[in-house]
Amino acid sequence: MKNASLVVTVLTVSATLTALTSCSDDKEPARSNVDSLGGDPMGGGNSAMMPGQSAGAAPGPEMAMAGPGATEGPPASVSLQGPAGPGGMPGAGQPRPPVMAVACDESTVGGSSPNTLSVNVSAAQQPVGKELFGVLMETLGRDVNGGLYVGRTSPIPNTDGLRDDIVQGFVEAGVGIVQWPGGCAANNYNWAPNTNPTNTMGTDLFMQFVQTIGAEPYLTGRPNAANAQSNADWVRYINDNPEHPEWNLRYFKVGNEVWGCGGNQVQATYETNYNANYALLSQPVNGKPLYIVAGTDLIGRNNNAWMDTMIPNLGGRMDGVEIHDYLYFPDSIPNVGFSDAQYYDIVNRANRGQIGPRIEQLVSILDRRDPEKKIKIVEDEWGDWLLGFNEAQDAWTQQGTVMDAVSAAEHLHLFMSHADRIQAAALAQPINVIHSLFVTRASDGALVKTSTFYVFKMLAPHHTANARWAPNTLNSENIQGNNTSFPVLSSGATVDDTGGVNISLVNVDLVNSRSVDIKLETDTTSYVVSSAQVITGDAKDAFNDFGQPERVNAQPLVASSFQACGRSLSVALPPKSVVMFRLEPVPPQ
Repeated sequence: MKNASLVVTVLTVSATLTALTSCSDDKEPARSNVDSLGGDPMGGGNSAMMPGQSAGAAPGPEMAMAGPGATEGPPASVSLQGPAGPGGMPGAGQPRPPVMAVACDESTVGGSSPNTLSVNVSAAQQPVGKELFGVLMETLGRDVNGGLYVGRTSPIPNTDGLRDDIVQGFVEAGVGIVQWPGGCAANNYNWAPNTNPTNTMGTDLFMQFVQTIGAEPYLTGRPNAANAQSNADWVRYINDNPEHPEWNLRYFKVGNEVWGCGGNQVQATYETNYNANYALLSQPVNGKPLYIVAGTDLIGRNNNAWMDTMIPNLGGRMDGVEIHDYLYFPDSIPNVGFSDAQYYDIVNRANRGQIGPRIEQLVSILDRRDPEKKIKIVEDEWGDWLLGFNEAQDAWTQQGTVMDAVSAAEHLHLFMSHADRIQAAALAQPINVIHSLFVTRASDGALVKTSTFYVFKMLAPHHTANARWAPNTLNSENIQGNNTSFPVLSSGATVDDTGGVNISLVNVDLVNSRSVDIKLETDTTSYVVSSAQVITGDAKDAFNDFGQPERVNAQPLVASSFQACGRSLSVALPPKSVVMFRLEPVPPQ
């Protein structure tokens, strides 16, 4: 864009931003009502001007660009005294508030940040399916029993034994697919006597649950040829059930981790078992076709040779391939109380240190073996698998910390960026197990929503209103952490049917704010920031605890930390944070 004097329209959003920051030299930036959260929402005391900010403008956040120090920086960028208000980011279908025009000069926005993001709005074509924001729900620990399922006679408010608050929480978080009953637990699960048990969730209640929350059901069947008829009967029970014609099972996997808990199978053995199942599963039942997922080897073993040769061996008799990839430190990294080096190890692995390169290797195999892109990755187990919060009582339960929020957002950015090759992804697991969305107290059923719950909720616009991935190029500074140099920022961008642009950003730096200059490549001349939110906390291992005000949730991002005009946006990202912007196109005046 050439420097030009443009007009930006300001969208009044009472719950988020009162007005967009003006960029002109003679106007003070508009203030956000998040100021009412108390004091200087950016904290820290030292203020520096944003790129392009006039000397008379309200102070912005500290903009130090040095690498991380030995200890963490100032506390959260906004007041975190209580939970965020109800409702998520504004999107399609919501009424638009009044607008007013404010003169601004786009040439004054940004231009000095070492970090840049270019978003090709016009090239947004690949849909981002809701299935990328899924979960694995396994009969393990207190995920199902004692978590979601508390029984019909429980004093905890429930419907048919399922906790009402957790069911509503799944809706709020925008969970798009639920895999059940495992996980490894599925390899020995006999569905036939468990369609409607009285002491847990069976098939009937599971289908009721996913319909209530608007998610796709995803079943894992048993892994052997001897189970083929039973697996097919299970599918028929659901998809041709005269009492429930509305049921529609789309996703089915033959066995779980067949290289390990699914029978320690070798490739040849599994292919025989899989083919026997495929023969009975491949014909649609009642006009409802299945998306059939095949197992494969432990990720990375033998350069993924199993997957590489299985694709031609099966001759197209598969729709998806199972991938499990944890940040796996259940014996060494504590869930709370980890060091700075351990933090940086995790957030690096969540992006370029592990997950990103592994996805790229798998995609390269698929591109070579399946250039028509008929076969997709189903990454149905992922997350930060660390030491339990109280190993002596419950080795499965972890608290959801700021680090987990940062890691989750980085994972989701990668999944969305490969939406043409990743069909679904499932966080392990939603309640009380590993990297969860909810934690409940066994003694009385008290509930907290974790930091990752708020990541799912805040990023939901990325997969609603037919959102499509917008190719984006992020030039990020590196940071030194855990004796490694890696990108300090991560990004994701989508465009939906209204023309709205959703941009999410991660800053992994524990100490410093990091600025980024963003340009939108589009014929639309001007956008308005209708919402800006941030998830951070006062410490890298801050978490939400029972009976206490939430320390980690989505809050409005203070208006003085960003400027926007035309197709340009300049942002200061708080330390250890996930940030989400919603930009609406301004109609021609």
